[in-house]
Amino acid sequence: MKPPAQRVDAPPAAQRASLAGPARRASLAAASLAIAGALFHGSVASALVTRGDDALRAGDVGSAVRYYARSVRLDSRSVAAYDRLAFYLLMRRQPGDAARAYALTGSALRIAPDDAALLVDRGFAAQRLARWRDAELCFARAARRSGDPRYAHLAARMAQRRGDRAAMRNHLLAALALDGRYSPARVLLRRLGALRAARRPQR
Repeated sequence: MKPPAQRVDAPPAAQRASLAGPARRASLAAASLAIAGALFHGSVASALVTRGDDALRAGDVGSAVRYYARSVRLDSRSVAAYDRLAFYLLMRRQPGDAARAYALTGSALRIAPDDAALLVDRGFAAQRLARWRDAELCFARAARRSGDPRYAHLAARMAQRRGDRAAMRNHLLAALALDGRYSPARVLLRRLGALRAARRPQR
């Protein structure tokens, strides 16, 4: 005959609390370390951006790009690092820089989709890659976000490259809605009107 099964009683409340204490402390310590690590990476990434800015002031674009790239690797959510890296890749103009800036701004805009500076960077990268429609959309969004008529004018220029005069006119009107005295948009709009009149069939 089998001996009766022994019942294992749960430990009393005080014992459970004493057992849970070390586990809770370990969990809090791990969370604290994770937060400290994130803050440390953020601080180092910010310091690298500053080093990049110092390199730029010394006229060393190559070193600045390297510092900004390291900052992005350390803190993949640093919009400032993405913006500087993309912009100065475009300024450096080495083979592949425009494509790299285009890819970087795509990643950054997933973090900050309405950041005007990133939209402008991506617009210039798309322009360099002859992606006129993408450049147009980026400049138009940047104009709306920043209230800067220059970007609406750039959007009009991209529409002009695509041969879309209706879109070109709309972007120019958007620029003048932001600043009625913005002369580049006024001049281009007058030229567009003259061009349309010249193309109108004679009766």
